[in-house]
Order: sequence, then structure tokens, then C-alpha cells
Amino acid sequence: MMERRMECGAVVMNGCIFVTGGYSYSKGTYLQSIEKYDPELNQWEVVSNLPSAMRSHGCVCVYNV
Repeated sequence: MMERRMECGAVVMNGCIFVTGGYSYSKGTYLQSIEKYDPELNQWEVVSNLPSAMRSHGCVCVYNV
């Protein structure tokens, strides 16, 4: 990941892993960023931010089949 985190949310969408928020032990702060891992590129990138920093939350993907 671009930023190490714990107590974050995670979900898989379109073959990529999205990790949201969490707590940065090294910085001592809650995180607002959303990171995406693309296994085809073997690469992490910051794709967006949450409305506010948060930790210990869940994520869900609603997909219309």
C-alpha cells in the first residue's frame, strides 16, 4: 500500500482491492484516503478520499448481475 494502515475497510470490485480509511500507526492519525490495488499491474494507487477520516468500518460492493 501507499500508506500502511490498520482497522481499515476493504472490498473487491472489478478484480481490484479497495482499502478505505483506517489508522496510521506511524503517523498516529486516522486516515481519509482510499487506495486501490490492481493485481494486473501489481500496483497500489490513491484513488479518492472519504468524506472524513475513519477507522473500524466495513465496506460492501453492490453489483447488479
